[in-house]
Amino acid sequence: MRPWLLHGHLPGIGDVALSGWFTWLLLALVTGAFVAVREARRSGTPERLVLQLTVVLAAAGVLGGRLGHILTAERDGYIADPMRLLRFWEGGMVLYGGLIGAALAGAWWCRSRRMDLLRTGDILAPGVLIGIALGRLGCLTAGCCFGRPIDWGTGVEWPWGVVFLSGQVPEALRGIPLHPTQVYASLNALLLFALLTALRRRQTFDGQVVAAFLLAYGATRPILELFRLDLERGFVLPALLGQRVSTSQAVSIPIVLAGGLLYSWARARARRQGLLGLGPADAQDRRLRTRIEAALTPG
Repeated sequence: MRPWLLHGHLPGIGDVALSGWFTWLLLALVTGAFVAVREARRSGTPERLVLQLTVVLAAAGVLGGRLGHILTAERDGYIADPMRLLRFWEGGMVLYGGLIGAALAGAWWCRSRRMDLLRTGDILAPGVLIGIALGRLGCLTAGCCFGRPIDWGTGVEWPWGVVFLSGQVPEALRGIPLHPTQVYASLNALLLFALLTALRRRQTFDGQVVAAFLLAYGATRPILELFRLDLERGFVLPALLGQRVSTSQAVSIPIVLAGGLLYSWARARARRQGLLGLGPADAQDRRLRTRIEAALTPG
């Protein structure tokens, strides 16, 4: 693990620093945008609009992730140093905050550009997951989002433990084999990316892929939380429940419910419109023909 890829002084430039976390974040954003543009091309959606949208989503995601960190982790630290809010490359993000911020910005963008929200969500969902997969590797380099000691619950040291000697891991945990929860999260997102990409090729109605994303990620995230020991994001009702339900586990509940409701509503909408069973490109052609026929119909 290398928290800093570049850290030193360059003549004529001054002090420079490039963290491993920020490098992986940039790679995640670029790769996610590439996947989204590829999906837009495949479904007949203007690539330029989707590329512009990815820029908006990246900015909103970073802002939402930062605000999520402020609300759940280090409010006092930001009050003492308000400029830290702008230094997002130093870390301090919450994934669910980023997703919520990006979702709100995406809904506004689609409404202002008259883009179908569900169809656009289907285009973006696989790219979001590949972005999460790469971004979690940045967490591994930084030492954040670390796991419990690898013998947790078994008393046996498992062979795939990760040992941190630096980074954001507390001093007491350095040199101790920990669950590589960052890798678990990355592999989970990569698996969901593969599943959603396969579903995208076979989807039968708009909104099916983004609904599956909400259901799948919302259901798997609480499992990943069982192996984490990074507790700075807090717990829900700690006075009543103790340290049993993390903030991310609690947020996952409405995420799963929203995914289920969205799936049912989108499927019913497609049935009413006569589009159920059509692939993305076929559905797009059907809509286009319907609009042309309506424009050519007298009166």
